[in-house]
Amino acid sequence: MYITKISGFLVTLCISTVSCQSPFFNQEKVSPYEKSGKMEQIGRTGVAAMHAVLLNEKSILIIDKAEENEAKLDSGISAYSTLYDIETNTYRTLLLETNTFCSAGGFLGNGTFISTGGAESRGAWKAGRGHQSIRHFPPTCSDDNCLWQEFPTGKMYSNRWYPTVEQLPDGDLIIIGGSNAGTKYNTVIKNTPSYEFWPPRTDEPIELDLLLHTLPYNLYPFVFLLPDGHLFIFASKKSIIYDYKEHKVVRELPPMPGVPRSYPLTGGAVMLPLRPENDYNVEILICGGSASPAATSAADDTCGKINLGDKNPQWEMDTFVHKRVMPDGVFGTDGSIVWVNGCQRGYAGYKDANHDPTFDPLIYHPEKPKGSRWQQGLATTDIARMYHSVALTLPDGRIWIAGSNSVDPPDIHAKYPTEFRVEYFSPPYLFQKGARPKISHVPRIVGYNETFQILLHLEGKVGKVEVAMMRPGFSTHSMHMSQRYVYLNHEVSEDFQSVRIHSPPHANLFPPGQAFLVVMQDGVPSVTTEFFIEHDKDDLLI
Repeated sequence: MYITKISGFLVTLCISTVSCQSPFFNQEKVSPYEKSGKMEQIGRTGVAAMHAVLLNEKSILIIDKAEENEAKLDSGISAYSTLYDIETNTYRTLLLETNTFCSAGGFLGNGTFISTGGAESRGAWKAGRGHQSIRHFPPTCSDDNCLWQEFPTGKMYSNRWYPTVEQLPDGDLIIIGGSNAGTKYNTVIKNTPSYEFWPPRTDEPIELDLLLHTLPYNLYPFVFLLPDGHLFIFASKKSIIYDYKEHKVVRELPPMPGVPRSYPLTGGAVMLPLRPENDYNVEILICGGSASPAATSAADDTCGKINLGDKNPQWEMDTFVHKRVMPDGVFGTDGSIVWVNGCQRGYAGYKDANHDPTFDPLIYHPEKPKGSRWQQGLATTDIARMYHSVALTLPDGRIWIAGSNSVDPPDIHAKYPTEFRVEYFSPPYLFQKGARPKISHVPRIVGYNETFQILLHLEGKVGKVEVAMMRPGFSTHSMHMSQRYVYLNHEVSEDFQSVRIHSPPHANLFPPGQAFLVVMQDGVPSVTTEFFIEHDKDDLLI
């Protein structure tokens, strides 16, 4: 395998069928990757991957801040956004005119991707202030006509650096927290303890009391839309259930034991898969973090899980196996949680703030009993993925990993250099003996509380069949905003050639927009298929 440049694109080519063999063929024998999975380095991002989102089945939208990168615009100025083609492992540069440093993002219900907030202007890259910026990118575009549309100032009520975005059941976005200026960690003067909506629905931002009482570690708060329509919001060690429509706290939850978990003492958070058989009961898992914003601070090696369905929810503490700050927790297409990236010492920041990278992925199996949930011995990397790293789950079941830029300005010669290399982690579920299920005839658009039918192909002895839909979310700073995984009720036909699937009964379970459908047999997932779920099918822009 080698990398070359063709017509301005970086292209990865194969010198043999073995070196680039796909992990998705039918396994007739036991694969050497059955227990470990496989880690491969393929492709380059062109810009430091501070932010990334799966735009559609073929494309990843990558965003950095305004800084020097290896990818250049036609003007000769360094680019800080690219569109990455998953099939060819090439990128195309994109023009941005506002600084997207430590911004946030999410999809509107009509499929449009929205980038929110940012930082100060940077003249060398002709980048304007991004603190109040809103940026649009078309949802299904993957050719040379795809361009950013920017609204530079005055679109958000408040300056927001390190805000969180969560998709709402009506198809809008809520934008929460952040700071009004650059800072190592938040302060009383720089705090933006409020939220607002896009499109706007109030005349001013709404104060959020939790963000007043969680300083200095309350940037990029963890936020999840709950099945009852309220929000789970976590910052530092504290969390609440919040009614964003009535602007009031529904419930205060007990503090999470241990270290703070919010930026820059960055842990990772996942709302575990929702299942109809337990009425979509919610469990939140938060892992890792650090004790203080010091380069010598040891990372945390614990996870906490809270069951919001309990009468008196409490944090159940568990191991995180390795000490890890800045971890990325993403859903495997089989419903497991794959943890990658991070380091064992330091905090999220520049100038030698992070050390001792963690090279070993972990897989968390939420359905297994405590003490048996962690899968180890997986394929490792030799690339340090620390500050400003990202990870996304792809439709074919692999995990796309990029970024790491803990030096400013970027330096490929540093001890922990700025990384432009891409890695693909293929989890063990892609190498199990036998064939993966195959699905086809998935409708492009599905409504809520509907039943639809797809075709199914199974080989060998038919085992347990499960159906789910997932959304990879927006990845930045160990955040995976709006990431979701929901199991679906279904009936397999008597001849095992089709499945009748029941869509989620309402949008609180899965907000409208892009989704990926997966069918599993005995835990082995199919390649997922993109579709869209919408209140009114005629409103979706696809």
